[in-house]
Amino acid sequence: MIKVPSHRFRFILLMLLAAGIGKASAEETARPPSAVDFSGMLGWTSDEAYTWLGAPEDFFPYRDESGEECVVFYFKDHTYLFWYEGRVWQVRADERWEGELDGVAMGASRGEVEAIWGSPINDFDPNPTWTLPDRGYPVRIRLYFDEEDRLIDLYVYRSDW
Repeated sequence: MIKVPSHRFRFILLMLLAAGIGKASAEETARPPSAVDFSGMLGWTSDEAYTWLGAPEDFFPYRDESGEECVVFYFKDHTYLFWYEGRVWQVRADERWEGELDGVAMGASRGEVEAIWGSPINDFDPNPTWTLPDRGYPVRIRLYFDEEDRLIDLYVYRSDW
């Protein structure tokens, strides 16, 4: 991944946003019917994201524990797109998201999720992971539960990066 100093990082992000704003009409920016298919968003380019979601509410850099950095777009519906090399590699929905993904909504217990989706591939982990259908690359979903066993966060991601 390319390391970019903070001041240059903000400038580059602003330029990318400016390039996409105003490109799509109001009709084009309506969410597609399959928008809750987060794995379908993996691999999107910025043009596709702007066409289907419009401009993000906010954007910010993110650095993981290993020091890798990426750009994150945040949308009003409490979803996030994580970018790597110009493409979406991960989609997040936080506890405020009001959607449903394959029968599971925020606030569901782990038991309720397992009743719908079956056992996760890592049943020993407090943050279970399931394998999703392959899209030419492996895809997984990881769920996070609070101390009261309520779903509060989910990530759909390419598991080969």
